[in-house]
Amino acid sequence: MPSEFRTTRRVEFADTDMAGIAHFANFFRWMEEVEHEFFRSLGHSVHDGEAFGFVRAHASCDYARPARYEDVLDVRLLVEKKTAKALHYRFEFGAPAPAGRAKDSEAAPTLAVGRLEVVCVTRDAPGGPLRSTEIPAAIADQLQAAP
Repeated sequence: MPSEFRTTRRVEFADTDMAGIAHFANFFRWMEEVEHEFFRSLGHSVHDGEAFGFVRAHASCDYARPARYEDVLDVRLLVEKKTAKALHYRFEFGAPAPAGRAKDSEAAPTLAVGRLEVVCVTRDAPGGPLRSTEIPAAIADQLQAAP
């Protein structure tokens, strides 16, 4: 059962300011994109029409150094905690290897660490109010918290 997912993200021109540095808000978009990619890798979606979806209960990101235009970021998603109705993720954004150093020779420095807490919700009727619900067994059975 997976508790971790890895992928990469390229910092595009539209993600940056005039200095070529990624705007802080993009890290939140990237976290959500990686979560969706993680679910697709398991054969699921984070949203199934009116049956269920995941809403954000908490989001944060701490930044250590800037991401720059054309950087290819290594992104690691960890399921830190799983409850009957919620998932807590940790996202680690690694910097590209500096020129002259082999990519695998040592760990890439961390640019940022983000966290999302998502709660599974459903509606009793189309357009009705959201209420928390248990994560569908088909999804919950495939996930575990990282050791």
